[in-house]
Amino acid sequence: MMNHRHGKTNRGVAWLFVAALFVLCDCQQNLEVKPPPAPRRPKAIKAKKTVKADTRRDCEPTDPRSLPPSVAYPQRSIDESKSLANQGFNKLQRAEDPNVPRIEREELITDAVDLFITALRSDPYNVHATYNLAAAYARIDRPQCSINLLERLFNLRKLRSQKAAVELKLDRLLGRGEFRRKLDPDFRKMRDMAIFRDLVKRFCPPLSADATYEQCR
Repeated sequence: MMNHRHGKTNRGVAWLFVAALFVLCDCQQNLEVKPPPAPRRPKAIKAKKTVKADTRRDCEPTDPRSLPPSVAYPQRSIDESKSLANQGFNKLQRAEDPNVPRIEREELITDAVDLFITALRSDPYNVHATYNLAAAYARIDRPQCSINLLERLFNLRKLRSQKAAVELKLDRLLGRGEFRRKLDPDFRKMRDMAIFRDLVKRFCPPLSADATYEQCR
């Protein structure tokens, strides 16, 4: 009698176990598996645009009688200005290499213009930066910008501390002294322009229409 009850008990436990398995399987089938959340990504940081000098448009004429703004000696960053001007000059020279691709050449000249402008902000009396910025503008067909810088150069000659440096640059421009008959090729396209000859006449009164640049003193 006890074995009969014990058998019923075992069968009951078995049925309960089978029922539990069916319930568990049904729950697993109905269980909705949610996709993992999207990874959190940091917002993209926009790169700052580098401001470049506008080398596309020519300048407006300036007052030829105006001198650079007066700046006290302690306010001038002379060493920094010299370093920037030399960097610009090196880029301008690299751009003369005929093996340099056109796009790279344009970038070198644009960078040189930026460096010369920054040099003049550090020291408005930097003769090297003034002359070579004029040369860079002449090279990229901005004649009035170049003339404005050359006027500034001629006016800097009035300053005793800058006279010797200016005269050396004018020798290069006009083919005088150690640069006799070696005119700066950067200004080749400008030499026949009226604005260039008028500038030279204005600062060199003895120069007649048929005179040579060497006669400008």
